[in-house]
Amino acid sequence: MNPAAPSGSTSPRGDRRREDILSALDERLKTTALDDISVADLTEAAGITRSAFYFYFDSKAAAVSMLLVVVNKEAGEAIDIIVGGEGDFRRRVSAGLTRLIDRVLEVDHIYRALLTARTKHEPTREMWDAGRRYNAGPVADFIRAERAAGRAPDGADAQSLAEGLMQLNQQILERMVYEPEAPRDQLLAITTDMWVRTVYGRIDPAVDPSGATVAALTAGSAE
Repeated sequence: MNPAAPSGSTSPRGDRRREDILSALDERLKTTALDDISVADLTEAAGITRSAFYFYFDSKAAAVSMLLVVVNKEAGEAIDIIVGGEGDFRRRVSAGLTRLIDRVLEVDHIYRALLTARTKHEPTREMWDAGRRYNAGPVADFIRAERAAGRAPDGADAQSLAEGLMQLNQQILERMVYEPEAPRDQLLAITTDMWVRTVYGRIDPAVDPSGATVAALTAGSAE
């Protein structure tokens, strides 16, 4: 995964400087928490002046926010699997979440820094929220389509439900980047089940064959 974010500058030299700053930030975050990194650390590593840094970014948090594109891209690809992949819904959700967790853990230093920046930098928080709403869109469309086809029950506003599912994804990612030893398989199974029940409201072989099989096996073992 490439941490470099797209640049709004039209100057090749400006693009290089921006990329140098982001690359320096990415490298330092692998070993140092955001709060412990100074602007001087970044300017020295990037080979630029302090004034040059502030020409591109108003703070460390603003620079980190440019790396949010990495996480949003991976979240969007996971959503593509969930709403349009192969197999039944439960399997698609599990596959999409598994891929998302794997890819975010590859850049866990960026995700931790983004969580820190989100609490201290309003523009970062606004970008974070906008990304969540954007990625919720295809899920909301999927929910509406499933309701229209009679496979999912009517209920709460589809966009609100979808945004809630995005927040659920963010919670499991936050847990994993701060607690790598957390019971991943258990968290993934619980989150997947919450996705299925949020959309369909029940385990039904017509829409959730793998979930229905699990439920039947569980019931059989209890007898």
